[in-house]
This record gives sequence, C-alpha cells and structure tokens, in this order.
Amino acid sequence: VAAIVATAFVVVAVQVGCVSGTGMIPQVSVKSGGKDEVQTLAQVIECIGFGAAQMRAALLGGGVWLADGSELLLIATVTRDVSKEWSLEAWQRGIVVSVVFMGILMGNMICGPLGDRLGRRLPILISYVGIATFSILSACAQGFYQLAAIRLFVGASFGVGQPAFNTLCTEVTPTHWRIFMNSFSSGLFVVGELYSALLVWYDDPDMRRLDWRWLLLMGAIPSVILFVLASFLLHEAPSFLAVEGKHEKAKEVLESMQRDNRATGFSVDFKQLPPRRRSTPVQAIVQPFQVIFSWRLLLSTIIVIYSCFTLNTLFYGCLYAFPQVVTDVDMSSAPAVSLIIGALWELPGICLATVCGAYWPRKPVMAGYLVASALSLVAFAMGANHHIEHGTDHGSYDHLLHGGYIGIKVFACVGFVAVYQYSTEIYPTVARTTGTAACIAGGRLGGMIAPMVFEKMLAITSSLTAFFYFVAALCICNFVLVFLLPIETFGKSLEDHTDETQPLTH
Repeated sequence: VAAIVATAFVVVAVQVGCVSGTGMIPQVSVKSGGKDEVQTLAQVIECIGFGAAQMRAALLGGGVWLADGSELLLIATVTRDVSKEWSLEAWQRGIVVSVVFMGILMGNMICGPLGDRLGRRLPILISYVGIATFSILSACAQGFYQLAAIRLFVGASFGVGQPAFNTLCTEVTPTHWRIFMNSFSSGLFVVGELYSALLVWYDDPDMRRLDWRWLLLMGAIPSVILFVLASFLLHEAPSFLAVEGKHEKAKEVLESMQRDNRATGFSVDFKQLPPRRRSTPVQAIVQPFQVIFSWRLLLSTIIVIYSCFTLNTLFYGCLYAFPQVVTDVDMSSAPAVSLIIGALWELPGICLATVCGAYWPRKPVMAGYLVASALSLVAFAMGANHHIEHGTDHGSYDHLLHGGYIGIKVFACVGFVAVYQYSTEIYPTVARTTGTAACIAGGRLGGMIAPMVFEKMLAITSSLTAFFYFVAALCICNFVLVFLLPIETFGKSLEDHTDETQPLTH
C-alpha cells in the first residue's frame, strides 16, 4: 500500500509539471523602462518549470542514492554471516560497516572542490564506476582486512557522487519544486533498500545462512546500468556552465530542458555572468572553504554539520542495529520480511517530508522530525526490551515496538529531506558543492561510528536497545540547536553570481 501511494504521488506530480509546462511557477518577465530585460539564469529555470527535465536529472543522477541504499543494507545484513565465516570479533564486525562511512566521508571531501571546479556531472559518473567496480571486488575478498580495504573505496565512491547530485538537483529545479526533488531522490534510496531486501528474502527469508558473496555481487548491478544511461543522457548543471563562462553550452542545456518540459513561448537567453576569476589549484580548493566557514556562515555550517551527524547516526545506526535486533525479537514476520516492511514505511515518510517541506519553513520541520524521532526511539527500545525479557506481548509493549519501528523509519526520512535540502540552499553557487559536501561529510562521521558504538554499548550493557536511548539523546540536543540557526531558506531563490558571498536572507 505504501509503495502504491508513493508511486501515485510521484506520477501525479510529474504529470502536473509536464502538462502545465511551467509547473507551479508562472513564466517571469522582468521589465524596466518599458523594455523587456534579459532574465537571470534563476528566472529562466523558474520559467521552464518542473517536468521531464528534472525527472531525467533525478533518475540518472539520483541513482547514487539508490546504490547507496542497496549497498548499505546489504553490508549491514550480511555482517553476521561474514563474522561466522571468518570468526570475527565484535569490533571487527563494526569496522566492516564503519569503514564504508569513513570512505564516504573521504569521497564527500573530494567531491566538494571537484564538483565546484569540474562540474556536477563528472563526480556522479565517477561514483557509478567506483561503486560497481569495488562492489564486485568485495564479493571476491578473502579476509577481514581485504574486505575492509575494499569497502573503504566503495564508500568513497558513494561520497564522490552524492553532494554533486544534491547540488545538481537543486540548481535545475524551480524554487517550490526543490523539496519534491529532494524527496524523490530519497525515494530512490528506499528503492535501493527494497532491491537488497528482496535479494535477502530470496536468498534466505530467515537470514540464518546468507550467501553474502552473491548478494554483494548482485548489489553492483544498478550502478552498472545507471552509469551507461547517465553517460549519454545526464546534463551538466547550467548554473555551473554559466559561472565557468560557457554560456552557449548552458543555453543548450536550458533549451533541452525547455523541450523536455514542453515549456514554449519564451527565450532561454539569460544575463551572462562574468567568468570565474582564474586561481591556482590550491586557491581553487581553499576559496570555497573560506566562504562556508566565513563569519557570516560559520554558525549555520557548524549546526548543519551536527544536524547531519545526528541524522546519520539515527538512520544508519538503526539500519545496522535492526538486522541484529529483529532476529532476536518477534516482529510477527520473518526477519527479511521485517526489513522489507521497514523500507516500505520510508515511502510514506518521504511523502510526509514533501508535504511538510512544501508548506512549512525548514527549521520547524527539522525541529519536528527530531522530537518525533526521539519519541519513536524510546518507544522501540521499551518494546524491544520487554520482548527480549518476557517474550511476545500482544498488548501495549507490542504497540510500542511496532509503532517505534515505523516512527523511526518515517521521521528519519523527513529529516533527510529537510536537513539535506537546507544544506544546499544556504550556500552561494561558487561554494555550494563544497558546503553541501562538508555537511554530508560531517554527517557521515555519525554513520561511521554508529556501528562501533552499537557493538561497544552491547558489549558493556549486554542490551540490544541501549544504543537507541543514546541516539534519542542526540536528537534532543539537535532540537535545541536548530533554533539557533540564523537563516531560513524556505521559498527563497538561489543566487547565481560568481562573486556572491552572501547567504540567502532571513
């Protein structure tokens, strides 16, 4: 039911955008002194509206999130079987997953300067090649250290593509459709999870004897397909081409978007921007960081990095913990089916995130998701504890268990859409990929340490649920910090000037 509702939501939204041609935004004509002026690039994007052009970018570039969801669920699920085959200790089991996030952090930091210097498209293509290559090599690993080293590069491949896609997605989308595009890419992450969960269910529904090598090999298939399609069909962001002085190429991309969306009756000519000032390779790397850590943006950058840290600890920590917990707790279904159900519940979460992001400012939405997630974590921990100590309970504790499980899945998706969208909107064009990458990289620290924290807390407390209380405390701290953010980006247009160093206004 969740899948059907989410799919219908996407189809209706796309049809509205395609049929109207201009989506939710009317065509803009700027006049001064009785004569039409050439529009800015941002105004041209608004005129083109939402439709097939944006869906092309979302499907071909957002595949980095699909591959991410597929690979992360697989490695978290097969860790127990890898441990049995190689007799791994607790810290080694945590490292097998944590090293992926270490690689993602590395990739994020590489992507920032790379995406701001060479474009958004190239890092996405590199990401697909790396994910496919190193996933196949993972299936051939012969020992713990070899597998850990290869998974590090799998993570780096994810990290190179994700900030670049988030930036591309924001730059080609009209203002009021950005949150939907972010939600759609989050939906692709869920599709990746479902793909892997179905593979696990096909291999062994009870998750007792999984063929982990076959599963990792199958996980590489989406990246291979997406690389081939993106190589031929994915466009570069016109805003990047414009700040690089490639105005004709930017115009070609805009004309293609115009044809895709069937938005006719206006010119895609835009005010040409002065070319980017030439700089040394070192300056090209340093300058975006100077922007995002300037006094004007410093507080926002720090709080958003912590918000991403909390969000990743919540989502990926639970992604690692759930396969360990559901095998010891009666969830009223086979463990593999419980994982599928959990992934399906993320789809209504994405729809909820779309509605919230479309009608409410970013900061209240972030605060709301944090409170709801903290309550869900505590509810799940209480229900799971009762099941472990007293067996199956069809009363209130059973409701806490299932309600908390669903809440974690639903509200984490709201957080991903709101926080990641905010992280792309507060920075100027010349530093947008670097700013987004820095925030996502800070978040990946949470994903990196979460499996090790879970294993350490399990070893110290002998409780599978102590970790959930710990994450709930992180959410409450983040809730307080959200109100200190000085910038609200809801309904604001992106700046496209090369010398722009000011964030969006309050």
